Amino acid sequence: MNRIKEIRKNKGYSQKEVAEAVGVTQSQYSRYESGATNIPGDMLPKIAKYFNVTTDEILGLSENNNEVPSQIKTIETHPVLVPEAEVMIPVVGSLRCGFDTAGMPYDYNDQKPVPRSYILKWGKSIVFNEAIGNSMLPTIRPRDLMVCVPGDGWEDGDIVIIDVNDTDTVKRIYRAQDGGIDLVPDNEKYKEMHYTPKDLEEFQIHILGRVVKVIGPDLQPKPRRRK
Repeated sequence: MNRIKEIRKNKGYSQKEVAEAVGVTQSQYSRYESGATNIPGDMLPKIAKYFNVTTDEILGLSENNNEVPSQIKTIETHPVLVPEAEVMIPVVGSLRCGFDTAGMPYDYNDQKPVPRSYILKWGKSIVFNEAIGNSMLPTIRPRDLMVCVPGDGWEDGDIVIIDVNDTDTVKRIYRAQDGGIDLVPDNEKYKEMHYTPKDLEEFQIHILGRVVKVIGPDLQPKPRRRK
């Protein structure tokens, strides 16, 4: 049982005064005192501040008391959720999911927000590219923004940005039995492409990066103005 009733009376406050100070109704506060309702995790510090005591004092904790009251267990089991902080990453261009037309350049000063966890997971070098074309449907739709990690590392089944004869495209990649690679579109209407080890040299094929996340068309870059 918490000690807020005892502390309130010692301080000479009424239930109404405390309830108004911490922003709840008197009936709600009364339920905190009776133990009918546990004190929420975000309310406990407010009450402690108003009484000018510690939260441990309200909960009846002491240095010699190793038992964890049920009130504490409730607070830990139902934490207050805090929105995740965002950071800005650049939108550097658009990439066609196919070979027929090249993507369009975008202003390097354009930026869009992502959760900070993206940076922690994939590093500070991640950028946005806009998807064009249908060959990666349904995984990547036209106008989706792709979060891309630059670099030539990849594993079987990764979606990569690949340069073939100075034309960039987005495809799923697999190692072929002959030592080459297979580029596989997710859209079954498009054909798979196989490149032998010789082709990799002849066609100057390079992996430019991986697509690690796709964000829908509600978040869009603005094309650079043409003069």
